Amino acid sequence: MNHAVNWEAISAIGQLVGALAVVISLLYLAREVRSSAHATRVASMHSLSDKFNRWSQQLAEQPHLSELYYRGIHDFESLEGAELVRFTIIMSQLFRNYEDAYYGQLEGHLDARVWHSWEAAMRDINAYPGVQAWWRSRSHWYSEEGFANCINQLPATADSWASKIVSRTNGR
Repeated sequence: MNHAVNWEAISAIGQLVGALAVVISLLYLAREVRSSAHATRVASMHSLSDKFNRWSQQLAEQPHLSELYYRGIHDFESLEGAELVRFTIIMSQLFRNYEDAYYGQLEGHLDARVWHSWEAAMRDINAYPGVQAWWRSRSHWYSEEGFANCINQLPATADSWASKIVSRTNGR
C-alpha cells in the first residue's frame, strides 16, 4: 500500500477552498453594503418627513404664525419689524428642509419618487410672490452652485396649479 501524501493536490484543494471563501465573503459584504445604503435612504426620508411635519405642525398649532405665513407668502414687502423676523425664520426652516431634500437626492440618500414630491412642493411654494420676494432677499444664505441655483430655476417651471392658487388668493 502506498500512503504517500500528495501535497500538491492538498495545496490545490486548500487554494480552491480559500478562493471560495473569498467569493462568499465578497457576496456577503455586497449584500450588507446594499442593505446599509437602503437603511440610510429610509432614515433620510423619515428624517426629512419628520422635519417637515414639525414645521407644518408649528404653523397649524399657532394661528398667529399661520396668519403671518399666509400674509408673507402673498405680500412679503408689507412685513416689518418682528413680523419680518418671524416670517424669515419660518421660511428659513422651510427652505432648509428643501435644501436637505435637494442634497439628499444628489447624494443618493433620497428615493427619486420622494424627491419629485419635494420638488413639486418647492415649485408650488415658490410660485407665491411673497416667497419669491423673500428668496431674492435671502438666497445668499444658500449655496449658489447647488441649492440656490435649483430654487432660482423653479419660477420658470412653476406649474399651472400653483399659478391658479396664487391668482385665486390674490383675488384675480
